Amino acid sequence: MSKLSSILGLVLKTLISLCLVGGGFAAILLLGEAKTESDQPPHENIRLVEVQSAESHQSGITFEVDGVVVPYREIQLAAEVAGRVTEKSDQLRIGRVVSAGKPLVLLDRRDYELELERLQEDLDEAVGNIEEMDVQIASTLGQIELAEQNLTIQTRSADRIRSLVSRNATTEASLDEALRAELTAKTSLQSQRDQLNLQRASKSRLENVRDRFKSEIAMAQLKLSRTTITSPIDGVVVEDNVEQDSYVQQGTAICAIRDTSKLEIKCSLQAHQMKWLWESSNGSTEQKQLGAYELPETPVTVRYQIGNETYLWDGKLSRYDGGEIDPQTRMIPCRVQVENPLQVRRISEDGKVDLVADVPTLMVGMYVQVDVHVTPRAPLVAVPISAVYPGNRLWVIDGDVLRRRQVSVAMTEGSNALVYAGPGRLEPGESVVVSPLAAPFDGAKVEVKQ
Repeated sequence: MSKLSSILGLVLKTLISLCLVGGGFAAILLLGEAKTESDQPPHENIRLVEVQSAESHQSGITFEVDGVVVPYREIQLAAEVAGRVTEKSDQLRIGRVVSAGKPLVLLDRRDYELELERLQEDLDEAVGNIEEMDVQIASTLGQIELAEQNLTIQTRSADRIRSLVSRNATTEASLDEALRAELTAKTSLQSQRDQLNLQRASKSRLENVRDRFKSEIAMAQLKLSRTTITSPIDGVVVEDNVEQDSYVQQGTAICAIRDTSKLEIKCSLQAHQMKWLWESSNGSTEQKQLGAYELPETPVTVRYQIGNETYLWDGKLSRYDGGEIDPQTRMIPCRVQVENPLQVRRISEDGKVDLVADVPTLMVGMYVQVDVHVTPRAPLVAVPISAVYPGNRLWVIDGDVLRRRQVSVAMTEGSNALVYAGPGRLEPGESVVVSPLAAPFDGAKVEVKQ
């Protein structure tokens, strides 16, 4: 019985195997005989399509990047002279607004005023000494003039006596006396001239002393002026380090003031966006040769949204922020400069734009959106986004057939895609298919829906 069961099991397995093999062969035969459907529909199958003309895009590209507001500059004020704080302005508090030229701290002036008074007295004495020397020089010049006249007289007298001696009309003793008188006159003249040279040298020394006192007075006046510490810029106080009646040394930090006349925005651009900047006609690359680390100044619009309202500021993309690529994001840091943070426009809920003056200006630390406006030199055409298929392909109508075009999309703007135009790509005015296509192929017959 056991042997019979084994035989029946073996037969059953064989039959099942034969059935599976036979089924496989049957399937192969059926598949081989089945018609393979063509990927391409028959040419006589005319498709009804909707088209739209590709329009030339002349208004440039506006792309958005995120940014954060940073200070344009911060001024660290320090005491330039030592002294006790006799007065401190109420505006010198963190968060207060100060104006350029406004006194913030007054230091004790008495020591500097006394020093200036002493130097002024020394200067007056030096000037008096010079005037006295001028009188002496004038007197010496008069003495020299008299000595020259006396020498002339003595020389003529000696000449006459020499003439008489030659005629034996007088004695040799008379001639010696005349020559002695002439020599005395010469000695007196030379002595006066030496005195004049000495007086002039003394005057030069006194003038040097006078000039030194003038320089010291100028320094004393400068130190006296530095006892009044003023704000060099319009700004906001961000550090306050002194109090009234405290003593400060030269170089002691007084405060830090953040400039509010301008602000900057840190942002980062991708490589293709930087390429748009370099190709942009908004920049100055056509007017002057830019350096390796210079950017063409490009206009931007800064946006900040509060509730349902958006506030706008005008600015310009001015420079790189460090001249290197961020190693984490692989983006290029740049700086946007806002020349007038107080000039702000508001877009209301209904889309109306107007100037406003009742809202805070840009503040450091704000996260904003920056719209960069560029106009690439490469021509662009606008097509509906629905016309662009995966892989940056689109279909155009050439007569009554479809033609595939491989395009490069610059960016999307609203419901349109901006693509680079040119031979072999897409030309302005070409008819682009905007209706859905099932299994399209190059050369398919089409009919434009009217």
